Amino acid sequence: MTPKERLFSSIFFLLLIAGLILLTNNLLNKFTTLEPKEGGILRLGTIGRPAYINPVLSQSNDCEKDLIELIYNGLFSVDGKGSLIPKLAEKVEISEDGTSYIVFLKENVSWHDGIPFTADDVVFTLETIQNPNIKSPLRLNWEGVVVEKLGSNVVRFNLKGAYQPFLQNLTLKIIPKHLWENIEPTYFSGAEYNLKPIGTGPYLFESLERTKEGKIINYSLVANDNYFEKKPYISKLIFKFYDTYELVKNGLLKKEIDGFFPLLTEDIDFFADKKNLKINSLILPRYYAIFLNFENPLFQNKSLREALNLAISKQELVMEILKGQALPLEGPITAGFLGDMFDLKAEYSLEKAQEIISHLGLGQSEKDSITFTLSIPDNKELIKVANYIVNCWEKIGVSVELEILPLADLEKTVIQPRSYDALLFGEIIGQNPDLYSFWHSSQITNSGLNLSNYQNQELDKFLETARQTFNEKKRLEDLKNIQEILSQEKPAIFLYNPFYLYLLPQAVKGNNMQYVNFPSEKFADVENWYLYTKRTF
Repeated sequence: MTPKERLFSSIFFLLLIAGLILLTNNLLNKFTTLEPKEGGILRLGTIGRPAYINPVLSQSNDCEKDLIELIYNGLFSVDGKGSLIPKLAEKVEISEDGTSYIVFLKENVSWHDGIPFTADDVVFTLETIQNPNIKSPLRLNWEGVVVEKLGSNVVRFNLKGAYQPFLQNLTLKIIPKHLWENIEPTYFSGAEYNLKPIGTGPYLFESLERTKEGKIINYSLVANDNYFEKKPYISKLIFKFYDTYELVKNGLLKKEIDGFFPLLTEDIDFFADKKNLKINSLILPRYYAIFLNFENPLFQNKSLREALNLAISKQELVMEILKGQALPLEGPITAGFLGDMFDLKAEYSLEKAQEIISHLGLGQSEKDSITFTLSIPDNKELIKVANYIVNCWEKIGVSVELEILPLADLEKTVIQPRSYDALLFGEIIGQNPDLYSFWHSSQITNSGLNLSNYQNQELDKFLETARQTFNEKKRLEDLKNIQEILSQEKPAIFLYNPFYLYLLPQAVKGNNMQYVNFPSEKFADVENWYLYTKRTF
């Protein structure tokens, strides 16, 4: 063959091979589907160290709550779309007066040690929480609730009065009676099962590693082969614990871990460029607001409250300070949880705010100057938010001094005695919100959560009926009225609902949670997560 013929032959041969490859791929795509494949290890980093991997004892430790979510189950769970779905429960029947909940349990559930899960476990868990000698941080949440066993797989919860959001309480994780019933309350917090737990969840405890000083540094979980829903695809989860955010971030960069949580907004741009990582976000039912203390006569002036609100561009705050990782708000309820009827557009008009201040005759002389203190937790992001707001208010002649304190000190010396003018703080209200404890007049006491010390009889009426009615249309109307009253009266300046951010490898697929109550519920669908795929005809 001539050189020219050999060249054409080579090109033809290459085109033929390419065509066969393309045809094979097309046939594979047509007659096969890509499905998750079991296997793989996922190493995750978090801040803090576990002490009680026990839903009865765990308090506000996020790394404990993450492990509890993986090892235990509740009667109900979040579906990631704003609703609750049965988990250990099969179904629930609610009495007409809303004071009795009969829960039918799944019958194919076993504890990690093979013992069947029954109604006895549910009764035991609740009675353990209510036992004052156990000192459970959940005890107040279950005050007045009586649980009784109606059958091996049937329990009834009896309430003193109707409480519509009660179903949300049934996401409480259940502990095994057969392991805990013989442990005396005195030794409950020191029991080995607090760190080597037995649950019913998708993952079970494998091992833990400590330093010579006793600090837990690694914690390994393996997939539950007998999980009652389906075995998780990822074979093993390894948690590595760090003392600070910088250390967990460096752990990822040094490839000690594959992902971590939470991710701070200041690092979004940095990690967005990492091709092997993906930034995930959750929307929690929470809001940050500036609570205006009505004990200060200054804030009893509604026009002033309106001017303070109008002077803040919440859209700009979200985009510039929070890098777009939040939703601007004009009320406490985020529309995504309950629908568009709760979507209030953020108001902003510097000119109108200045006009109101001028009309009030405030800020025009030293005698009439508007000055107050804004108290905030010592948190880098909240300090940036506060400084932005201070700058906004300076433009309308309002002078604000920041009081920055560690969270524990702020709660003890400022929030509890209500010794603040204004307070920048956040509240979690639940995806099926009960705003009674946050805004009812009865909650203005030191132990209450009405941080503005605000009283409104009309608002009280809607807060009371919203938590008692089981007519969904009526409840939504009540909640809408609550939203509108708080938006119009502005006892607080509602700012934004922040996203919860966390990092995972790009290889992780199947994690689809979006709306949850708590950060740990990012794992509520963990049995669907996978690292590898396979083709099936």
